[in-house]
Amino acid sequence: MKKVFTPIIVVVAFAAGVICTSAFSNATKSNTGAEAHPRIAKAITSLQDAIDYLNSAPDVFQGHKALAIARSNEAINQLKICESYPAK
Repeated sequence: MKKVFTPIIVVVAFAAGVICTSAFSNATKSNTGAEAHPRIAKAITSLQDAIDYLNSAPDVFQGHKALAIARSNEAINQLKICESYPAK
């Protein structure tokens, strides 16, 4: 009797391990966000860098500085929405 149950227990334990491992690995994978859309993530980083530059720059842009910062922030918000959609 012991010879019959030991292989069955080993197979069941192995199968449970495979199922749990694949369930956790699939749960951590995401098809959205910066990893799924690297170009969008790069664009967001570039816009944030431009905003930082404009904020620290003197006002020599003949009144366009504030509007450029505002529109860049709007673009970042739209790009973040785009990142939330899954990649194909």
